[in-house]
This record gives sequence, structure tokens and C-alpha cells, in this order.
Amino acid sequence: MTLAEAALLRPVARTLATQDRPWLAAVLRPHRRRIAVLVGLGLVAAGAALVPPYLTKLVIDRGLTAGDPGALVRWSLALFGMGVLSLGLGALTSVLHMRASVAMLADLRAALARAVLGRSPAWRAERQTGELMARLDGDAGEAQQFAFNALLTGSGALLRLVGGAFMLFWLSAPLAAIALVLTPAEIAFFAWARPRTEALARASRAARGALASRLSEAVQGMTAIQAARGEAAVTAGIGRSQTALNAALIRAQLWGEATRGAPALIAALGRSAVFVAGGLLVIRGQMSLGGLIAFLAYLGFLTGPAQSLIGLWHARARLTAALDRLDDLMAPDAGPRWPARPVPLPPGPGALRLEGIALLAGGRVVVEGLTRDLPAGARIRVAGPSGAGKTSLLALFQRHADPAAGRILLDGIDIRRLSREDLRGAIAYVPQRPFLIAGSLRENLALAGPATEAEMAAALDLAELTARFAPHGGLEARLGENGLTLSGGERQRLCLARTLLTPFRALILDEALSEVDPPTAARILAGIDRLRPGATRLVATHGGAAWLGPFDAELDLACGSR
Repeated sequence: MTLAEAALLRPVARTLATQDRPWLAAVLRPHRRRIAVLVGLGLVAAGAALVPPYLTKLVIDRGLTAGDPGALVRWSLALFGMGVLSLGLGALTSVLHMRASVAMLADLRAALARAVLGRSPAWRAERQTGELMARLDGDAGEAQQFAFNALLTGSGALLRLVGGAFMLFWLSAPLAAIALVLTPAEIAFFAWARPRTEALARASRAARGALASRLSEAVQGMTAIQAARGEAAVTAGIGRSQTALNAALIRAQLWGEATRGAPALIAALGRSAVFVAGGLLVIRGQMSLGGLIAFLAYLGFLTGPAQSLIGLWHARARLTAALDRLDDLMAPDAGPRWPARPVPLPPGPGALRLEGIALLAGGRVVVEGLTRDLPAGARIRVAGPSGAGKTSLLALFQRHADPAAGRILLDGIDIRRLSREDLRGAIAYVPQRPFLIAGSLRENLALAGPATEAEMAAALDLAELTARFAPHGGLEARLGENGLTLSGGERQRLCLARTLLTPFRALILDEALSEVDPPTAARILAGIDRLRPGATRLVATHGGAAWLGPFDAELDLACGSR
């Protein structure tokens, strides 16, 4: 059994190789010192655990059987001391293990979150929220647990297995040979069972992600579902996803029990054979009673490490499925590529230029050959009917997408040569659909970066929100998830106020006040004109916009620019 289980560590080591996953290597690298300390402690603990069975032999053979009270007391005290040492090492290792493990998981999830937040809208549109959450939660936990625990658990278990096997042969080579004669059968069984274990792990992961997506959709669309009287249909869909997940989990559990049961049956057969053969050796005087008891202890002692390695073998199959799903989060998408060596942001007032811009939307060309200078400090209206490409065009300025052809210049520099931080610090973008976090008003405003209370208060005044939050604690007022405690117009104004806390050169408003009444929207835009008179302002509107005040120029995507 020991040879079979030790052989399982080789594919585990191959799985942990990170040359094909540099993102995983980057997460693991800062923790290598902690891991080394824990591995060292684990090896010491494993080595200490090999001693008690032999001390038991000495207690029996040199104390009880020999009738020597002094030896009995001496070796019994040594056995007790080893027990205390093992207990202390175990407690210390457990505490250090927990601290290191949670730190590694935090780093892994942070790396995945950064990768997701850097993705393009097109990448996000192809994936469901619940499925992404299942990967960030369950798959990340699976990967961290295996990557961290495999080395720690595997190294200690392997030492106990090798040390135990050595002691078995040292005590009785014939009995050890009997115990290990069934090893080839175990190895063959593991090789045969592994593909199905991995397939079942993939199926359960996919089913869990599907259920999470259903639940996420139900929560996010609750009001719309109620309005459409779709509660029964949505609940039925959740039930089907839950049933599919239950079936996948049950299949995986049954298979897991079977793959654990077969080796246990083989081990029981070997133990029975050893017990009979060893008993005959004791009866014939060819082996001491203490030696047989120690041999059986070492044989039984291998059960725990063997089960640990079997668990790692199963975890490796689950890990393969988890890492494949995480690779999708970390692999580059088809969106914009940011330069490895960006040029510095040049000084300038925020002048923009469109050169030969072509845009595709829904597989069709909506803008072609658009060339236009947008002077610094100008107030420009971006007009056009729904589907004309206003949102697609405005998304180009922060490189949420790149044009099919052409380029955009900011103060004479192609924006594709700038870093993400510099570009999005110079050009602010407020979408039509606002986003807020569950937390205080202060926390929501601070998403834009550090700002003083006076700056936050000024931004709220401009957005005409001070009176709305003053009775509820001002900056400490609590907001529900995505601002569900606010109206649509209040959410839009709050997101605009947050953007005003950034030092932009150009401001893009993509129908960002569409849910605000016209007089209030006009006053807010006039306030922005006074606050940032030198900033270039692009305001997308749908339909008439006379109530917004005068514009310096218009970019009409329905009939060309003028």
C-alpha cells in the first residue's frame, strides 16, 4: 500500500508545476517562506510520530515480558514524552497553517478579482454573474486548498509512509512483503478510476455554477420578475438547476466512496494475512510479541497517511477542473491590450481627436470613417437614435473597447500608448446605468479615490443631493446594494458626484442624467460648466436636448458630424 500511495504523489507534483500558469506561480511565490517553515514542522512532526510504536515494543519486550519494572517505567515515560511533543507540534503547525492558508486564499482571490475587473465589457457580456461568483468562491478555494495543503500534507504523509515501510521491513521483511504484495492492484485501480473522478468533478462544478447563475438572476431581477408575474417560472428554473446539482453531487459522492472503499478492502485483506502470518511467527518463537504489536501498529499507522494521499489524489482531479475554470478568468480576452511600456501622459488641456473611426455593433457597421476634432474645453453633444452607436463610441475613450479601425488622440497622443491608470484618470466616464456598493455614502464617494469631506460635500451640493442625505447621517448614511434604497435619478446623480472628485481633463456623460428631471439635469450640467470650465465635455442625449443649454458643437451619429 505504501508504494501505491507514494506513487500518487508524482502526478500531484506535476499538477502543482506552475510554468504553464504564471499567474498561479505569482500568487504562491510570496508564501514560499511560510510554506517552507510549515513543511519543516510537518516533517519533524511526522518523524516524531514514527517513534511511539517502537517505544511500545520496548515497553512490552523490555518491561512487561522481561519483568523489569525500571525499564517499564523508563520506556513508558519516554512514550508519554513523545506524545506531549507530538501534541505541541500539532498545535503549533495548525495555528501557523491557518494563518498562512487564509493569507494565500486572500491573495488568490485578490488576483482573480483584479483580472476580472480588467476585462472588457464584451468578455463580461458572455458570462453569467453567478457562474463568475462560483469560480471566484468555490474554484478559488479548491485551488488554494490543494496548492497549499498538497505539499504540507503530502510531504508529511510521504515521510510517515516511507518511515513506516522501513520499520516494517526492519521488524520483519517477510511480513512486510506480505503487506505490500497487493500494491500493483491498488496502482491499477487508481489509474483506472481517475478519469471518471475528474469528469464527475467537472460536472458538479458546472452544475454549481449554473445554480449560482439562476439565483443571482432571481435576486438581481426581482422587481422585473414580479412585474411580469414570472415568479413560478423562475422558481421552477431554480428547482431544475438544484436537482441537476444534487444529482451531480450524489454521483460524485458515490464514486468517491467506491474509490475509497476498494483500497480499504485491499488493505483489510493484507492486514488479515499479516495478522495470521505474524501470529504463527510468535507461536514459533521467531518473533517477539512486542515486535508483532509494533508491526501491526506501523501497519495501522499507515492508514491515516494513506487516506490523506488518497484524499489528495481525489483533490487533484477536482483541482484540474477548478484550475481550468480559473484559467478562463486569468487568460487575456479579446478586448483592448494595454501597453507593456506606456508613454507618460503628456501635459495638455484635454483636446480630443477622432481619426478614421469605424465601429461595429451587432455584426453591422454603425460608424465608418469618422474624423473629428473635439477642442479642449468644448461642450459637445453626442446625438443619434437608439442603436446609432453612441454608447459604443463613448466607450472607446476609456478603452473599454477599441475601434474596428482608426484611432483616438488625447492631447496629441494615441490613447492606446497610455497606461490604464493615466487614461482613465484623464478621461472620466459616467455610464447610463449607475453602480453603487452596499455601504456608507462616504464609502461610495471614496471609490473615486481619496477626497476631503469638503470636496465630497461640494460634489454632493452640485449634484443636489445634500438635502437627500442630511437627515440620514450625511456622509455616514447607509446605502443598500447597488443603491436600491435610492431612486434611479438619485443613483445617477450620486455616480456623477463621485466622478466629479477625479481630476479629469475630459468628461464623458453617456445619458448619465436620463432619469433626472430636465430642470435638475440642466442645473447640474451648468454647475459642471462652472466647476470645470476648461474640461472637454461630451454629453450623449436621446431626442431633443434644448433644456440642457447651449453646446459648442454636435456629433450626430445619425446624419454625420457638423
